[in-house]
Amino acid sequence: MANKPKRSTFRNRLEEMITALRNDIITGKLQPGDFLPSELTLTEQFRLSKNSVRKGLETLLEQEMIEKVPRIGTRVVGPGANERVTLKFGYYPTLLLEANLAQLVNDFQIRYPHIDVRMIPISDSFFSSHLKQSMDSDVFDLVTLNAHHYGSCMENGAVGDILEPLEPKDNTYPFLLRPFTEGDRLYVQPFTFSPIVLCYNKEHFREAGLPEPDSSWNWNDVQNASNALTQRNERIGLFFHLQSINRWPLFLLQNKVVFERDKHGKLIVDNENFREAMRMSLSLFEGMNPETSYMSENDSDCEMYFMRQKASMIVASYYSLNHLRHAEFDYDIAPLPFSREASTQLLIIGLAVNKASKQKDAARTLIRFLSSDETQLHIRQHSLSIPSVKPMAEWTGNEPLKRPSRFLLYRDIIPTFRFYSDMNVTYRELETIKRIFKLYWARLDDFETVFRRLKDAL
Repeated sequence: MANKPKRSTFRNRLEEMITALRNDIITGKLQPGDFLPSELTLTEQFRLSKNSVRKGLETLLEQEMIEKVPRIGTRVVGPGANERVTLKFGYYPTLLLEANLAQLVNDFQIRYPHIDVRMIPISDSFFSSHLKQSMDSDVFDLVTLNAHHYGSCMENGAVGDILEPLEPKDNTYPFLLRPFTEGDRLYVQPFTFSPIVLCYNKEHFREAGLPEPDSSWNWNDVQNASNALTQRNERIGLFFHLQSINRWPLFLLQNKVVFERDKHGKLIVDNENFREAMRMSLSLFEGMNPETSYMSENDSDCEMYFMRQKASMIVASYYSLNHLRHAEFDYDIAPLPFSREASTQLLIIGLAVNKASKQKDAARTLIRFLSSDETQLHIRQHSLSIPSVKPMAEWTGNEPLKRPSRFLLYRDIIPTFRFYSDMNVTYRELETIKRIFKLYWARLDDFETVFRRLKDAL
């Protein structure tokens, strides 16, 4: 029995049959009055049992798309209850560039003309408070969701009360499923992902006679290279958005910080690894000439300065690389430099269905389309983001876009991928730490003063 197919495989085949028949009816390939293929034909075509085929046909019968004709067969009625559906899709605006999302949704609507997708951009503030109330009010049928915002869902209550369980897509990288799984249920279907890496200008390194970064680099190597790469009034060596929630926790992860809690659940921050990591977050810049590095206000500043060759190195993600598609110079990526251990933060963007939605079937149909092999391959070929489906992410062929030569680097550093949840800390607590440490990073308060303020705040 070792080769017995998984139940999820049968469910996927059943969904495939229902979707194919529904699509043929909606698009007119099967007209009202036409008869469906026999049950025997459907069992062979979709590799299902007769009982499974009948279960699928019952779904279409309930949706008033087909009718049973005794002793003859199953006849098409028409679009039925699926005649027109409006789907409210809350999405991160950055995905318009990072995944060519507008084109993907347009392709979906051509294939499923009865589903009208209304795209609504969402921001961080949507996830900051009262998330369940917002979802219950039917603002969205489905949303894009990253690991941070999924953490906010969990902090706002039981995730099963907010999001609908989903079937995992076959061949998704397993490590992408873990952050979105509670018990044995998946609540967010991974869409794209990226580790944090070091991006560098190869031409600048050649001009300075420096070896390019590799997996042996630590932050001292970055300091030394930044000083050597800087040209006064021309460019700086390192541009770093330290205050990003996807940047400064890197120092905690690399310093093996794992928080403990007291009997009331309060975070205990007074441990030496945490102190050392936070000091290191500023010492990276104190070890450089003030003119050789700069802590930016946002990630887009990093990408802009790098694109204009005003910065030789930036700490970036694969999502960031989409802003470098038209770079006229030679650049590449390397593993993130390390401190105590080689670790990097993993960013994931997924898709989730609102449990309160009245259009769950249509929402699942869009999620299946966006996580399909066809769509995931489109993301791989037409963006510099990494799709979540392994065979599509690792596709090799004629590249239509300019990419760094080490684009597939992420495969080699998978063992270094970490999540902020690995530190036993919540997203909200990380935001509190960042808010309080801003004065330390700005050199307006000493470490011990800020640290005491943090203990009081938490």
